[in-house]
Amino acid sequence: MLLERLVTNLIDNAMRYNLPDGGHVFVRTGTAAGHGILSVENSGPRIATYEIPRLFEPFRRLRSTDRQAGQGSGLGLSIVRAVAHAHGGDVDASPGEQGGLVVTVRLPIS
Repeated sequence: MLLERLVTNLIDNAMRYNLPDGGHVFVRTGTAAGHGILSVENSGPRIATYEIPRLFEPFRRLRSTDRQAGQGSGLGLSIVRAVAHAHGGDVDASPGEQGGLVVTVRLPIS
C-alpha cells in the first residue's frame, strides 16, 4: 500500500506541476545494480538545482511554480522520501533539461 502511495504521489505531482498546454509526463522503470528504479519526469517550469532539496521538506512548495489543479498540502515528495527510506531505498530529483523535474526512486531488490 505504501509503494502505491509513492507512485501515486509522484505521478500526481508531475501532472499538477506540468505545463498547462503541450506538457508531458514520462514514467520509466528498470533495474540497475541490485535496485528497482522508478523515474517520473515532467515538462513543468524550470526549477533551480538549489531549490530541489526544499521540495522534499514537509509542507513546503516552491513559490516559483504554478499548480494546475488544487492547493495540496506540500506533503507529496516528503511522503515519497519516507516510503522509499522505509523500504531501504532512496529518492533524488534533478531539473529536467528543458524544464520540469526528474524524480528517481531506487529500491533494493529483495
